[in-house]
Amino acid sequence: MIRTIAFLLMLTLSAQAQYFTKVTTGPQSNDGGDSRSVNWIDTDKDGDLDLFISNGPAAKANNFLYMNNGDGTFTKNTAASVVNDPGSYDGSTWADFDNDGHIDVYTATWYGQTNSLHRQYGGVFRKVIHGDIATDKTYSETASWGDYDNDGDVDLYLANSAVNKANILYTNNGNGTFSKVVTGAIVTYEATSRSVDWFDYDNDNDLDLFVANEGGENNLLFRNDGKGVFVRITAGAVVTDGGDSFGSSVGDIDNDGDMDIFVANHGNTASFLYRNNGNGTFSRITTGTVTTRTGHGVGSAFGDLDNDGDLDLMVANAFSGTSATTNSLYLNDGTGIFTAIDTGIVSTDAGWSYGVAFGDYDRDGDLDIATANCFGANQNNALYRNMGNGNAWLTVKANGSVSNRSAIGAVIRVKAMINGSPVWQYRMIAGQSGYCGQNLEAHFGLRDATVIDSLVVRFPSGITVVKTNVAVRQLQSIDEPVPAGFLRGSWIADTLQGRVPLTVQYINTSVADAGLPVQWQWDLNGDGMNDATTKDASFTYAVADTYSVRLIASNGTTIDTLRSKDEVLVLRPITSPVFISAIPF
Repeated sequence: MIRTIAFLLMLTLSAQAQYFTKVTTGPQSNDGGDSRSVNWIDTDKDGDLDLFISNGPAAKANNFLYMNNGDGTFTKNTAASVVNDPGSYDGSTWADFDNDGHIDVYTATWYGQTNSLHRQYGGVFRKVIHGDIATDKTYSETASWGDYDNDGDVDLYLANSAVNKANILYTNNGNGTFSKVVTGAIVTYEATSRSVDWFDYDNDNDLDLFVANEGGENNLLFRNDGKGVFVRITAGAVVTDGGDSFGSSVGDIDNDGDMDIFVANHGNTASFLYRNNGNGTFSRITTGTVTTRTGHGVGSAFGDLDNDGDLDLMVANAFSGTSATTNSLYLNDGTGIFTAIDTGIVSTDAGWSYGVAFGDYDRDGDLDIATANCFGANQNNALYRNMGNGNAWLTVKANGSVSNRSAIGAVIRVKAMINGSPVWQYRMIAGQSGYCGQNLEAHFGLRDATVIDSLVVRFPSGITVVKTNVAVRQLQSIDEPVPAGFLRGSWIADTLQGRVPLTVQYINTSVADAGLPVQWQWDLNGDGMNDATTKDASFTYAVADTYSVRLIASNGTTIDTLRSKDEVLVLRPITSPVFISAIPF
């Protein structure tokens, strides 16, 4: 009997190994470089996943953006500002930080360079060049968006590993600008930080923070107690197991409704896997090859690669001396115990892989894999297509309104009958799905399920959408409803600095109950007088100065006022006959 079970397990693992084929045609498979981050993001809102890969050589390089053609092929984008901004880049994180309906991107740099924030304005990327978030020079590994204060817009946490090692938190002001947080343990404690994950480990509807540190330092866990107050957790293996930790990923590996933690360790050491006990503590798992096999772990990602109803795991390996190494793919038995898959192209393709991310780029219902490669600083990146196995699935795209537009922090639960038993699965939308990896969609494998009993989306605002009897094998888009009477004022500007005469366009991004008319009052030069009563506004500044802006919105039920101090800097005209264009924010 034991031999029979072992034989069946071997057959299962062999079948998993054959799921993937390597895509060898197209620009995404034939661009080489010292690559770092992998992000599956629908950058153009056409319903399919585009692919962004960052590059990090010391001598600087441009990043790559491949537009999904919808037929399984990609076209390289060579025109966008985000791929014409050379730097020594590492991690990248995408979100609609200004809530204007267009996805934006922040990419961290090393070597004391300025980090890169590119904002889509009207569907066109423009580099942000003002504010600490765009001018700080750091030695950073990655960053992640997350709305830690639940105010409806995403904030940014930046992990640093050299020189000034204190990590940085930029809080979103709600008008397209950021302020640097300077107090609290999450920005004053110094460590050699690599990876960062915003996630709600205690299920109290706010984002806590996990930071992976290298060089034998203990990893960090901060509990969010609300209103920007974080408490550093100092007890338990999850924060006392010092390791050479490069990457981390969070996910519910045992389908018990809370987020567990995987930590990818480097230096030919074993990685860490922690089970969430559901009471604010974690227990280290020591069984299964994922916790006993040594390697040179860098990036990692959870995903149900075989659509059987549990999260599997991939670990990217790199920097193994002077020789190439292979990546690691692990299959979950459904209880959080993982077994390595050592055959098949994904597990035998030699080189160095830095970042990794799962994403269903061909919309066939199973998760494909992209890796950012860096062996010899000239290895081509890789795309592996999942050939599938016929199991059922569901992909969910959540869209915020009261919450941030990218729905980062949203928790998605799905209940279905799998193998004759009711199974709940849990996912969270995140600014990073692992060190140097991201996908803003939630994918669920459903094995033999024929219908989804319940689909529950809890947005960061607390607003919850419940759907029942949902069909399997589809991409489901869920919009956050706006409550009756709700109103929150916000705006973005097309420029924040320039020379007189400077005309600034203000685009209203307020969120309001569509059933109530809204009155708008704009003070655009800080004199206390109304300059416009239209939804959007425009103002020409004729005198060099620094101006504040105020918007009052009212709908008969709610009045909301948003003020911005020193919003617009207008400079004196130059005397030489040289044309200077407005500097985009």
